Amino acid sequence: MNNTIIKAPFINMTKLESIFIEMTAQNCNLRCNYCYINFKDKKVKDYIPIEKIKQNLSIADRKQLKYIHLTGAEPMLHPDFNQILRLCLKYSSVVIHTNAMNINDKKARFLRKVEEENNLGHEIIFMISIDHYNEKENDSLRGRGSFRKAIHAIQSLNKYEFNPILAIVNHKNINEIELKENFKELCKSLNFETSDLNFKIIPLIKKETSYDLQNEINFNNLKTECSNSRTITINGIFSCPLLSTDNRGKCGNDLNDYSTKSYMETNYCTQCIKHNNYLFSLNI
Repeated sequence: MNNTIIKAPFINMTKLESIFIEMTAQNCNLRCNYCYINFKDKKVKDYIPIEKIKQNLSIADRKQLKYIHLTGAEPMLHPDFNQILRLCLKYSSVVIHTNAMNINDKKARFLRKVEEENNLGHEIIFMISIDHYNEKENDSLRGRGSFRKAIHAIQSLNKYEFNPILAIVNHKNINEIELKENFKELCKSLNFETSDLNFKIIPLIKKETSYDLQNEINFNNLKTECSNSRTITINGIFSCPLLSTDNRGKCGNDLNDYSTKSYMETNYCTQCIKHNNYLFSLNI
């Protein structure tokens, strides 16, 4: 009788360089038709308390920490967003993952002042979701009016000398060079000077899709969120933003007590490994 126990492969995090904070799991002002979030109610009050954020950040090693990511659903809907942003800037540069629906000229001007108030040299970095350079194609995925809102946000941020990154989900598996070139043309028409660093191409990852892990995978050198980050949520610490509602992704209660091992047990994990590049993080 064979008593061998088959275990899922795992990734061991050696250094916590990035922290994701899930500001809200269910509050968003868009309903993108491919979103990994299973929305239940538009009025769910599931904002993470600022005290929980303070508690966890006080534990983190500032010397190792490079970025704090504010994510969601839509992080800018948090009622204490401005206060949380100021708090996080005391620890590191902050990446705001946003659909940009709440960014206009007035908000961009205010955020410029918030960054300038910080005397530690930490930056506010915007990662704006926009999925196609064509308005009709984008709005068919993200909702009517989302393209124009994103474009207005890009122009407002550029006006106040922010250099936003465009997070582009590659729905049709278009050649990345071609996709970037078309977005560069769009940005050029907006008088927004860009380089390849302004574009983050993300593959479409589906919950029901899996990838057969092969022997050639080197788990020691993978670029995955769980290899260098953890996600703070209202329900504890998770290995990845995609798994914030999946108990298989939970690895502790706070940053004082969490596992550095992340087991590749979900379909999200197998697709992320195949991609072998950070889905949400900056390429650090």
